[in-house]
Amino acid sequence: MSKIIELVNGNALEHGISMFLDHGGPSGSQMHVGGQAATKTAASAALTNTTTETALDSVAIPANSLVAGSTIRVKSMGIATATNGSDALQIFLSLGPTATALASREEILATTDANVDNNDVFYIDAIIQVRTVGTGGTAVAMVQYQDPDAVGTATKREIKASFTLNTTVANTLAVSGQWSVANAGNSMRSDLFVVDIVNPST
Repeated sequence: MSKIIELVNGNALEHGISMFLDHGGPSGSQMHVGGQAATKTAASAALTNTTTETALDSVAIPANSLVAGSTIRVKSMGIATATNGSDALQIFLSLGPTATALASREEILATTDANVDNNDVFYIDAIIQVRTVGTGGTAVAMVQYQDPDAVGTATKREIKASFTLNTTVANTLAVSGQWSVANAGNSMRSDLFVVDIVNPST
């Protein structure tokens, strides 16, 4: 039995200890076994005065570090600190090859392109599970989220059907934002970004 499974008494880790093991592959990459893969100690830079989709937070996942059954858990939250008229804000969660442009990676979630007011927030709580690995690897996801809106707005749920995930290359998981209008009066930031990656016992 895996000593890691014994160590955590058979339970999956969430924000627990973080360990890396040699997965035995030819690349020399290490396998993230459990715990926190990414977090933040300060708010992101403000996203303002642009209509370009821009990453607020991201984490790189090394090539060959995911296995069949790997689970990626994501929690993210941000706030619109200043808004202009009826301009809208949209939030995205994406995963794909690091070498691929942000907007061309696999879209796990796209919130409503919502008219926002000062202090409106977005929230994402997602689980991505790898089904198969390789150049034609696959994954599925489920997401609970709140569109950029007033605190307490009802959450929504979506399922992301099977999509291609090439696990033989480095992939980047990103939360990004995009304003409908470039205006200096539009500003938002990310305040929370937590990513856990848990691989099953092998």
